[in-house]
Amino acid sequence: MTAAHPAELHRRGQPLTGLYPGWEMGQRISGPAGMDILILQHPRTKEEAYWWLSPDGEILACHALALRGTWQEALVKTLDPVLQPLSASLLDGAAPLPSEDDLLNEPLPLLRALPAPARLQLVTLWFQTARAAMHVISLTALLEHENESPFPPAFIQKLFRTRLAGPHSLACSPFNGDIIRTELTITLEQGIACRFTDPQEELTFYLFWPHGDEGNTSPETIPPIFYLPKASLLVGEGLFTPLVPTFLLSWFIGTPHCVEELKQARPFTLEDYGVGHASALWDNLSSPKKTTERGKAGQILSSFPFSSLLWGQAAFLRPLGETPFTPLEDEIHNKPTQKRAQKPYQPRKKKRKKGRKRRS
Repeated sequence: MTAAHPAELHRRGQPLTGLYPGWEMGQRISGPAGMDILILQHPRTKEEAYWWLSPDGEILACHALALRGTWQEALVKTLDPVLQPLSASLLDGAAPLPSEDDLLNEPLPLLRALPAPARLQLVTLWFQTARAAMHVISLTALLEHENESPFPPAFIQKLFRTRLAGPHSLACSPFNGDIIRTELTITLEQGIACRFTDPQEELTFYLFWPHGDEGNTSPETIPPIFYLPKASLLVGEGLFTPLVPTFLLSWFIGTPHCVEELKQARPFTLEDYGVGHASALWDNLSSPKKTTERGKAGQILSSFPFSSLLWGQAAFLRPLGETPFTPLEDEIHNKPTQKRAQKPYQPRKKKRKKGRKRRS
């Protein structure tokens, strides 16, 4: 027995006359590029599915990633002019924050009106088509190739020991070991993410804690996933790891008020940690200040080695079978630490205290 369905829906020229048992047709919503999204609901299981339709009722696909040909090209062409600057400013932190007018440009209002899962499908399609390919590795693999990694091992290990501590969590910068304060805490259906920006390197990164099996985040047991947009790098394990960028970008699209919160974000100060613990905090995490040089165009050249061949030729980012790569020497990791020569310890001679002579 199947549920009745409107005859105007068709696929490959054949009218659709029914649905699987238990499924019902829901709302039909206008989407970008002239497409419609039909919401299908299962009242007993509370599940939802989404069909992508042409204006005349042709069922194009049951998932945005399954769209092909001209429809996929039209979607990417429509989304790209808006999502490129939005991802550069909110996701990557490489451009100034958008204004309110920027957030009202089409097709952003259409994307916000969609259910979150349907919006996530579109963002994932655009991300896979228009953005650079992601480098996804585990923390173990990163530490095994520490000579080729741009992160000092001690700093990256401390970063992965970060635990959630309210809306303003603290973390160790993977670039220089400094303590930085989260700019934004993002609550998602799949987990919780924190947005950080290193003020010295001017680089934005994220830590994402996925929900456990029961839908609860366990910061004490679940290690975070590290996402660095500048390098298209994801460090972590689990099925959610490659999807973290699309989770974040979809949330930014649906939460325009986050721009104001980012504008009010302030850097870390010792008062955030507590005066009584300040000295212990900096004992192991402080690092010497690094000098920066200015390029011909006047821009500041970061000491973080994105311009080197580490990302393109490192063993864990290279297809199997290629010639092993000898890592370039980098001043951040390979420069020997100069220690002051210490004189041998010599005990001081105790001086006798001069006292008054007793009279006989």
